[in-house]
Amino acid sequence: MTDMVKHPDYYTSGSKEVIDIAHEALTDDEFTGAMKFNIIKYTLRVGKKDEPQQEMGKVANYADYLGKHLAGKWEEGAH
Repeated sequence: MTDMVKHPDYYTSGSKEVIDIAHEALTDDEFTGAMKFNIIKYTLRVGKKDEPQQEMGKVANYADYLGKHLAGKWEEGAH
């Protein structure tokens, strides 16, 4: 079964996940802003679209991406 929080099939393009493509393509500030946006978006919609646990998993996931990015510990494909 597909992990709808960390690895939904529709977020993979070829052999790369969209998050890795975005990390490569965006500047540091742009990527940081994108992660902050997603944290806010998923926090505000908890219980309005998907199950609350799934939405909060997405919040945690984007917070983890942001933390790894800010710490300089980004590893492509390690998400």
